[in-house]
Amino acid sequence: MDRNLNENIDKKITECLNNKADEISVSDNMFFKIRSEILKKNEGGLFNMKFKFSKPKVAILVGLLCIVTTVTGVAASTNGLSWSVSSGMFNDINKFPTADKVNDAVGFLPKYVESFNGDFEFKSFNFSNEDLKKDDGEVVTSTKTAIFEYKRNGASTNQYLNLNAQKVEEKYTGSNAENSYNDVVYYNNLKIDYHSFKYKGVPEKYVPTDEELKMVDEGTLQIGYGLDKITEDNMQCVSWYENGIQYSVLNSNYNDISKDQMIEMAKIVINK
Repeated sequence: MDRNLNENIDKKITECLNNKADEISVSDNMFFKIRSEILKKNEGGLFNMKFKFSKPKVAILVGLLCIVTTVTGVAASTNGLSWSVSSGMFNDINKFPTADKVNDAVGFLPKYVESFNGDFEFKSFNFSNEDLKKDDGEVVTSTKTAIFEYKRNGASTNQYLNLNAQKVEEKYTGSNAENSYNDVVYYNNLKIDYHSFKYKGVPEKYVPTDEELKMVDEGTLQIGYGLDKITEDNMQCVSWYENGIQYSVLNSNYNDISKDQMIEMAKIVINK
């Protein structure tokens, strides 16, 4: 992916958020969410929107969080296609939503839960709009992602856990791609992909080391541009495709959560 494209995308997102700061109040970790959760993979028509040189093949496909109403992100392109992402509702819904509320918001009814074993409790619901476009602007497909956020008591601002559900054809998810750094388990005839990596937010002029580039190629590091200072976060994700919906659970900086616990969260949703 072109480095200048990556940097320009991140800069535009930063500028949008800064311009809106005086108009609305957003949560402390909103900027991090927008930067960290646009994780499209460039396999089978999917893209990594914001991470330098990254070509993950695991189906991360997490929620595209653009909750600030005027923010629009344009994903980096692969095979002549690109994702355009825009926000859903201006405000989060902080009361656990009814099935009708979710269906009205996104046009489909995914599986979702109020808590994960009483450890992570529902905090908010929102959604994003996505268009998959050709280079000439023609829309190939349009979809929405339902975004459910969960919190532990005493969580810090860079800790969050999201359940995301995107209604999309499987051919656009890359869920059948093989990946050497991806752990796979099967449950109820569904393939659950697990992936852990570090996210490093850096200034626009940051030059990755050779070791970092190696980690990016191995899928253990993602680098995003546009921050004033360097930040590092530990990420885990489980994802699966079920009945026309791509699901993912993304964990940021809850470092005591194990791979088995992440997979168990996927099973909790599957069993819903």
